[in-house]
Amino acid sequence: MRSDEGSIVLEAALVLPLFLSFIFMLIAFVQVSIAEMALQSAVSETTKVVATHMYPVDLLYQQAKGKWEQSAANSWMDRALGQIESVKQTAEDSEQFVEDYERFIPDPVIKLMEWERMHRQQLEASAQAGTEEAKQSIEAAYKPLLNDAVTPIVVLYANKSRLRSDKIKVIHVILPDLNKKDQVFIGIEAQYEVPLIVPFFHKVMVIRKRALERAWIGGTG
Repeated sequence: MRSDEGSIVLEAALVLPLFLSFIFMLIAFVQVSIAEMALQSAVSETTKVVATHMYPVDLLYQQAKGKWEQSAANSWMDRALGQIESVKQTAEDSEQFVEDYERFIPDPVIKLMEWERMHRQQLEASAQAGTEEAKQSIEAAYKPLLNDAVTPIVVLYANKSRLRSDKIKVIHVILPDLNKKDQVFIGIEAQYEVPLIVPFFHKVMVIRKRALERAWIGGTG
């Protein structure tokens, strides 16, 4: 009898850790699946919001471009951003409805316009430098800054009960070229770190999700 009891205890001691590890592994897989869906939702929602608000940006772009065709790209971009800020401030100060389309450009899109202005400034600087190496150096410095700037926008549309803000990171951004109507795409790729806490096995899984939307700016002609 004692031998049988000892055998049962030994079997339980061997099987129980494996069973618990299996349960923890299932929980980890569920957490990864939830994080994947939440990250995809955040990236897709951010991309859609930016894409659907690009029409007034394009109108403003074409208007500014027509007025300052001979100016440097960052010069008329400065004017366009200044015009948006002026209209927004007028609405806030007077507390009345303003018809100008600049009023309806959301802050996330304005932030991307500001970074696009910086990008154009850097491209103009690289053109003046006249070397491909200088251009690549400027691009390499610009892209991480743009990714860091877009990360808070993705966090804004993330489900806070599913994702930790400090684990979300944007790793690639595509901004539309408003000069080329066939290349007006908004793209965002982000990653999220999910710690897998399983007995005898500790690993951080990196999830990557991306979304691509055509900017809503009318026809391609």
